[in-house]
Amino acid sequence: MSQVILSGTGILSFMDEEAREKLASYGQVVATKAGEVLIREGDVQSQLYIVLVGRFNITTQVQGNDVHLDVVGAGDCLGEVAIFNPDRASATATSLENGQLWAIDAVALQEFLLDWPHSGCAAILGINIILSRRLKRANAMIRAHEIVPAFLSVRSSKRAATGKLS
Repeated sequence: MSQVILSGTGILSFMDEEAREKLASYGQVVATKAGEVLIREGDVQSQLYIVLVGRFNITTQVQGNDVHLDVVGAGDCLGEVAIFNPDRASATATSLENGQLWAIDAVALQEFLLDWPHSGCAAILGINIILSRRLKRANAMIRAHEIVPAFLSVRSSKRAATGKLS
């Protein structure tokens, strides 16, 4: 099998071709079929995925209902939080079509960072930028819907974060 080629987009946009080739050898390609759940909310998640081919629907459960968060495609990543905090997934990622992703776990990424620190810094910068963008988007949603944590609701006229966004 030939070496996977990681695109210089998304979280890898700060890495040159040689660095992306090095990084690719630390992970593996994962194939999905349409309708297949790649990441299930609540399950322990320890992988970072970069979408090579396909689109993935991202949803979360709120009071027993699926809430659509995003659709990600080629060049996007999934599971980036798990690299820094391997824990239960905060959302479900479902393949909308047959797809291919490149995956790396936290241990393999740490090995890459130790082996290739300069290239590793570029990878971490890209991951931090995507995390920052997603946090800003979440904060905007919170402001738009005047959601506050339930423990603050007794001191605030804003709606408590009970899961209802309507």
